[in-house]
Amino acid sequence: MRIAILETIVMPAGHEVEFDRILVEELKNQGHSPVFFVPEHFPFKLDYHCDVEYLDGGEAISYAGVSRLKRLWLSLQRERRRIAWYDSACRKAEEKKCDAIIVPTNSWRAMRSIHHSRIKNSPVPVLYMFHGIMPKDRKRFCDGVRSLKPYPNIHLGALGLQTDFSELADCPCFHAIMGPVYIPFDLPVTPEFHIHTPLRLGFFGQYRREKNLNFFLQAFKKAQFRNPVELIVQGATATKEDSDDFERLRQEYADQENIKFIHKNLLGIEWQKAIMDIDVMLLPYGAERYRYQPSAMLFTAIGYYKPVLQSPEMNPEILQEFTIGEAVKLDSVDVFSRQLENFVNTFEEKKETYKQGLIGANEKYGQDKLIQHIIKIFNS
Repeated sequence: MRIAILETIVMPAGHEVEFDRILVEELKNQGHSPVFFVPEHFPFKLDYHCDVEYLDGGEAISYAGVSRLKRLWLSLQRERRRIAWYDSACRKAEEKKCDAIIVPTNSWRAMRSIHHSRIKNSPVPVLYMFHGIMPKDRKRFCDGVRSLKPYPNIHLGALGLQTDFSELADCPCFHAIMGPVYIPFDLPVTPEFHIHTPLRLGFFGQYRREKNLNFFLQAFKKAQFRNPVELIVQGATATKEDSDDFERLRQEYADQENIKFIHKNLLGIEWQKAIMDIDVMLLPYGAERYRYQPSAMLFTAIGYYKPVLQSPEMNPEILQEFTIGEAVKLDSVDVFSRQLENFVNTFEEKKETYKQGLIGANEKYGQDKLIQHIIKIFNS
């Protein structure tokens, strides 16, 4: 099948870039031909090595670094353009330039745009993917799914670990889809469990103040480890406020020789090398939304065979099924520091258990299963 990936999100870094890579590479692995449908002058962050078709309707819009008022204006402008992009994608489908369309990352607003676009009557199946459904959005999401029941080629997929959507049992257009692991595509290695000396802990990803980095740094500085430990802290920042906060922390901990800060976007092979060079992924993110949205960093840790130390609300179903690390309490710096000490100081005796858990999780959340599910949806 020739499958279009309709991508309109502009990000300096983030899971959208790597998620698109998963779609492209695994579609190719399973004998399909991916093609990108994107707005004109779309700023690709990676060369995906596949065909590109440009959509009518204007350029993609970024919210990075803009004020709240301007963001409101841009969101209205983006919604108008989104409808135009969908119309253009539908015309390309009518011209037989694809056999199916995937829209990889969406908010509930996409369903509103579908109603105003000709894409609702697309001649080919179209799958819109939603990365986790928050409780506050659930009713609105379910109402949107039901509203699209009359259009048989429109499919809505909730990507994550939530499978209980009994209120949508009568909606054949709805699908619960498991999230995939992220793997190092560009490195000539097969990921496997490996430990360095000193033990290397890594805090990676797009930095936002909600991710509790300062809380964690205080605990790390206070902990007493029996063996040498290094900490690598990488942050890609999308707003000036987050950038300033990251730099403040870098200066505050500049005297700690075993802490290294990397304030830059890491993409492609540079990102993959950085993850491969650590031993343990630190995910002490306290935001409640991670209970519902699949954590790209957690699925990266699994795919790279890195045990995790994570907050308990981050996709708890995984730790319940696979011992790939430990959940920690974020009640206080003292409590977290003691847990961090225990995790590091007992790591050697538990590493085989973590290894077996990571093997099992990689089998369950393999990228091949994501694409098999998507193709099954398109053929239904």
